[in-house]
Amino acid sequence: MTTSDRLAETHEKLVEAIESLTSGEDWQRMLDLAGRFHTYSANNVFLILSQRPDATRVAGYKTWGTLGRQVCKGEHGIAILAPCVYRARPVDESDERERPALARILRGFRVVHVFDVAQTEGERLPDVAPTLLEDDAPVALWGRLAEQLEAAGFSLVRGDCRPANGTTDYLARTVVVRDDLAATQATKTLAHELAHTMLHDGNENRSCRGVVETEAESVAYLVCQSVGITTDSYSFPYIARWSNGDLDVVRATAERVISCARAILQTAGLESVAEARH
Repeated sequence: MTTSDRLAETHEKLVEAIESLTSGEDWQRMLDLAGRFHTYSANNVFLILSQRPDATRVAGYKTWGTLGRQVCKGEHGIAILAPCVYRARPVDESDERERPALARILRGFRVVHVFDVAQTEGERLPDVAPTLLEDDAPVALWGRLAEQLEAAGFSLVRGDCRPANGTTDYLARTVVVRDDLAATQATKTLAHELAHTMLHDGNENRSCRGVVETEAESVAYLVCQSVGITTDSYSFPYIARWSNGDLDVVRATAERVISCARAILQTAGLESVAEARH
């Protein structure tokens, strides 16, 4: 069996695992819950982060109540701007049915307050989230991935890039991997960022963030799996989230993902390791 065949087989296992994950009750509950949180405008996102930089899930007082959580006593709300929209007068009923936006007039904004989940208490929110890996990875793998990154003209830095585990700056030609990650998580993250530099170095290749992240994490999963590093608990939920549980997205990226993973293994001289495991 060739390296490509083995990678294709492993990728199909990835698809099956995500299908199993996204068909479960926890996934459906998480999607139902996500639909009850507002999607905030860019300006409101800036307002939220300026007041509470560590905010993750934000909603109004009443929304938290419907989710079985209450705002803790003494917590101060995060001020955002809500549009004041009124019905036009007189209203043309046909216009309102066919072009509802024309029957609404924006007359300004008002300040409302929302709260982050950390400011609330109550029922646990359903979540299907990646779990950080804690094991030790082979030191040699980190070095070989780092060599490929640097050969492509990117400098590698260990530092603070929270909340991300790793970041790629295509203009500055720099990759940062969080310096407090365990060896396995750091190595998988480096493989993820290396995949970004190989597949997405150019604006035309970064048009859809969901596809971009699905591809990079799929490559990281294949590379790590090929040399005996298990990343299931992180990679499966991560890919499921960024693909929005759409298996067609995962399958559509298979050719690019497998080619990229094969190139990384070949350049690192790890094909023999992968073959020995099969």
